[in-house]
Amino acid sequence: MADQRHILDWLDSVQVCAPGMWENETGPAAWFAVVNDECIIAYFGDETDALRFRLDYINRKMNP
Repeated sequence: MADQRHILDWLDSVQVCAPGMWENETGPAAWFAVVNDECIIAYFGDETDALRFRLDYINRKMNP
């Protein structure tokens, strides 16, 4: 079943963090992190890829 949160709630809760703006000692340095309200869900070397993943992730949650 689809998550009934509004798109603006999803955009607020799933973010892309620039290198150095997140903390995870085991994660790759100098990478972009995609984070939700709970944890880091993905890493990307390119910001465009991270932003695309964020939108795809939100779309999958809203339209399973």
